[in-house]
Amino acid sequence: MNKHILRSWIEVDFDRLESNVRNIKNSLPSDVKYIAVVKADAYGHCMPQALVRFLRGGADLFAVANLYEASRVREVVSDKKILVLSPVLKEERPLVFEYGATPALSSYPEAKAFDEFAAKSGRILEAHIKIDTGMGRAGVWHEKADDIVPQILSLPHIKINGMFSHLSSADTDRDYTFKQVEVFKGIVSKYADSGMLLHLHNSAALRYVPIEPPFNAVRMGLVQYGINPFDDGSGFEKLNLLSVLAFKARILALGLRDGKKIGAVCAGYADGVPAGFTSEARVLVKGRMCKILDCVGLDEMYVDLTGVDVKVGDEVTFIGEQEGGQISLSDYSRWTSRIPWETMVAIPRRVARIIK
Repeated sequence: MNKHILRSWIEVDFDRLESNVRNIKNSLPSDVKYIAVVKADAYGHCMPQALVRFLRGGADLFAVANLYEASRVREVVSDKKILVLSPVLKEERPLVFEYGATPALSSYPEAKAFDEFAAKSGRILEAHIKIDTGMGRAGVWHEKADDIVPQILSLPHIKINGMFSHLSSADTDRDYTFKQVEVFKGIVSKYADSGMLLHLHNSAALRYVPIEPPFNAVRMGLVQYGINPFDDGSGFEKLNLLSVLAFKARILALGLRDGKKIGAVCAGYADGVPAGFTSEARVLVKGRMCKILDCVGLDEMYVDLTGVDVKVGDEVTFIGEQEGGQISLSDYSRWTSRIPWETMVAIPRRVARIIK
């Protein structure tokens, strides 16, 4: 038994996670597959433990960033496909077969190397083709697709069972997003067959890009964790999304400064609390919003507790709900000049994890 009192911790509510996944899944057309993105420790939400809840909620496939993450998923999930979104290193190729993973192919040389490895192993490798429709990262650049995609499709030991792309700015630029959608549609109309998964929708696109043919799968990230990718906080009301992650710490000491009651809190930038905050930044103490002061250290930070009846050991909420008050992960991210993805994955392992 751990005898140490928790100084800082996150709480992950798996009931809420399962509910979010189920609600998103139920909102999709019946023939559309749900790809759960669980890279980066399920965005800081305790993967592989979370995988059971993704399955209960209705996830059909899983997507990860690399083969280490694929191996962690495979330890729990034996019968679902695992898509590796990022390119695979040469030395990692044997692990693709060992873990039964599905690589995302971004070039003909990469596909050819996999084809040769598969031939030597006497196997057929299932893979997706990744198309760059304008994000500017890995993938077959869309203007080169007519040259490269047919070459990949012709390889005898590679079975292409999906094509996809990433939307670069679905939360900020609808016009550019729809241009990417049309580019992708044009490519798959020439090269996709009925057995392929065709997926482009991310969380933000779920709000306004129609899920209609040729699309038959979506990749869900932020929304499944109860986070709205839009600053206005609207557009997903029918999904009844619930925030899954809370981040808390304790009052370490109390003091006075310039006539104000000051509280030292057991969390600093070694615990994922950034050194810089905007003037809006607050924490919840006894259900009240308390201002964060500009003196965050490695292990501690300070808040203004003037007028709050508080004692050493009381809880401080950075993200989550407390006595009728609430700070969303999106609010906290805005106050710390971070994007929500960064906030979730920036909380290190020295911060305890409590699974609810």
